[in-house]
Amino acid sequence: MRSFIRRFGELEREVAAVRGSVGDLHHAVSEVRGSVEGLIQQHSAALEARLDAGIRRVNDSANYAARRAPLTRRRIRVLFLVHHIEAWDSSDALVRALREEADFEVVVASIPRRFRGMAELGQEEAVHAGLEERGVAHIRITLADDRDRLSLVRAVDPDIIFRQSQWDADVPEAFSTENLRFARLCLVPYETINIVQNMPMDGVTNSAVDTEFHRAAWMVFCASELNRQVAERDGMRGGAQFVVTGHPKADHLRSVEPRWPIVHEGRRPRARVVWSAHHTILDDWTNFGVFHLVADDMLEWARSAPDVDFVFMQHPALPPVLNDPASPLTPDQAAEFRAAWDALPNTAVLAGGDYGPVLAASDLMIVDGLSMLVEYQFMGKPLIHIERPGHRPFNEIGEIVMRGAHTVPGVASARRLAEDFFDGAPDPLEQVQRETITRLFGDEPSVSRIVAALRDALVSELAR
Repeated sequence: MRSFIRRFGELEREVAAVRGSVGDLHHAVSEVRGSVEGLIQQHSAALEARLDAGIRRVNDSANYAARRAPLTRRRIRVLFLVHHIEAWDSSDALVRALREEADFEVVVASIPRRFRGMAELGQEEAVHAGLEERGVAHIRITLADDRDRLSLVRAVDPDIIFRQSQWDADVPEAFSTENLRFARLCLVPYETINIVQNMPMDGVTNSAVDTEFHRAAWMVFCASELNRQVAERDGMRGGAQFVVTGHPKADHLRSVEPRWPIVHEGRRPRARVVWSAHHTILDDWTNFGVFHLVADDMLEWARSAPDVDFVFMQHPALPPVLNDPASPLTPDQAAEFRAAWDALPNTAVLAGGDYGPVLAASDLMIVDGLSMLVEYQFMGKPLIHIERPGHRPFNEIGEIVMRGAHTVPGVASARRLAEDFFDGAPDPLEQVQRETITRLFGDEPSVSRIVAALRDALVSELAR
């Protein structure tokens, strides 16, 4: 019996040893499996990267060949991709002028967009409606698949493509810089002129002049020699693709007829105020937006001054930003503000339309940034800038622009200053504004210069 117990103990130890060995084997197998899977993933990733690089090289070669192919058509086909209907004034006169030229054929296309805070691409319907309202003949690109979108653009077979901005993230992947390189890429900036030191991005120190789109562009049309000098200094291509022509929006603002959206039977208000709100209310871009800080105070001002009209002009990217989880205002709070604002008899909201007539009909602007700090100075009227602490610094052009604006810290001080102007006080900065606009935009109309630059560049290509 004792020998049996002893033998049983030995067997138990042997089984335990075997189990340990089996466990060691399982562990070893798991390690081997993990290593193999890791190697497979590494090789798969490397293979995928090599494949992507190969595809890109083939695309680059094909695009380069297409781009360098001689022009054989009697009429140069120009495609305008439109996603930012609110900035159409930067393109409208150019499109109309090119359609009058016998050697150009123009196609305008409405496309979807995606501003920050939008969950997905959309709003092509709004772009389409805006073009229709302005009487601009166009096609609609409503296809859902990027391959189909790009195929349609290739079927249009443009020699030149104008996109409204350098930001690839705002448009479908089909219309990214990489996918459009087969044509001569052109840009009339949606903004008249950049006035801030933009946030650095990966491989880009100045996104106003040197994004991937700028680098791939055939021509970028800029407002002034100051613009071109910035591109020469900060751009990878030394500004070689930048052409000084003035800006179509400047031409528009100089000639626009006034029209005010609020009508009072039998009387004119004591004053007409435009309140412009930028979309940068978060803390990760240029940080000029103060809508979240001043909305209640502006509402109270409008309530307590029924003899003054207020038009709220929000940047088109502001509403979607309010849906961003990082927004300092919730969508419900924004909706509550809007309902209270809309309920007043002396207020209105301008969204999506041509804002030039409203600027021309107004007496004064309250603004945080950015484009309106420039554009309102075409009106030669008081411009009051509510400054947000910690915003991105102005660049050298911005320093010139800000000489024409009255900078204040909040609504209370803006209101005190505005009341002086309402009572007839002259604006001491009016002459400064005139000098700034002349210095930055010149006096010549821009569209004829852009058309001439296009034609000259095409003639040079044909002569090669």
